[in-house]
Amino acid sequence: MEAIHRPVLADEVVEYLGCRRGGVFVDLTIGEGGHAERMLESSPDVFVIGVDWDEEILERARRRLERFKARLALVRDNFVNIAEILEDLDMKEVDGILLDLGPSLFHFRSQRGFSFQEDTPLDMRMDKRRPLTAAQIVNTWPLDRLRKIIRFYGDERWATRIVKAIGERRLKGGIRTTRELADLVSETIPKRYHPEKIHPATKTFLALRIAVNEELKNLKEVLEKAPFCLRKGGRLAVISFHSLEHRIIKEVFGKLSKDCICPPWFPQCVCGGNRKVIELVTRSPVVPSEQEVEANPRARSAQMRVAERV
Repeated sequence: MEAIHRPVLADEVVEYLGCRRGGVFVDLTIGEGGHAERMLESSPDVFVIGVDWDEEILERARRRLERFKARLALVRDNFVNIAEILEDLDMKEVDGILLDLGPSLFHFRSQRGFSFQEDTPLDMRMDKRRPLTAAQIVNTWPLDRLRKIIRFYGDERWATRIVKAIGERRLKGGIRTTRELADLVSETIPKRYHPEKIHPATKTFLALRIAVNEELKNLKEVLEKAPFCLRKGGRLAVISFHSLEHRIIKEVFGKLSKDCICPPWFPQCVCGGNRKVIELVTRSPVVPSEQEVEANPRARSAQMRVAERV
């Protein structure tokens, strides 16, 4: 039997978004429909708009949520287009918005290069309509740019050595599959420095996935747009999994929760004040319980931050 993706912090999402009171909620990363299912189960008065830019995974969500189809609208689009998505549905404001930034199990099981457990084409596109693949980045981008991506996005200390090996492999025909890249990275990093709990290529694969799908750029953009799609009192919940995501969320939430956005060294306010858009609901991130992590180890690094429209 095929494994079903378990939504992370599902009870907390329902609680913090106030789903039991009913209303219209947007799951901007509906994936296989786990969080949306819990929202719809929480109240007969919940309507969910589910967004994903992956056609295959959107169809999986449709099948999983078939019994709720009267209270569900599914949209294939990039979540940065949230305002346009709502406008197309004749909506302007909603009661809650969820962003779960973790990849689905489906992507790791797919033949699209997200995992090095199987030998598949080095693709990594969430949306197959996009032209850029991981293979193109690895085989054609300037080596210095590639090094910066692996170093910054993946926090990989061996980025320089890895990229040098990639450059040498380019002269022999390049790298086309996940196994080829994973083996190259594993061979390049000295064995005594191989991490204990993850594959040596994990950070490199993460960096490439972020670059292919422009994940950090899209995250910043949607965080700056989503609060304006909430009614007053509506909430935005964001679940993130690594330090780069955490940092962007804290920065954007911090900026949008201040009346004055002038630099602290300015002697007086020149921005006009009254800029506050959201109130922080969670001063510290919400994290999974020990029981949830034990049942779902993928939840271990999850952090949820919640803000409310003012």
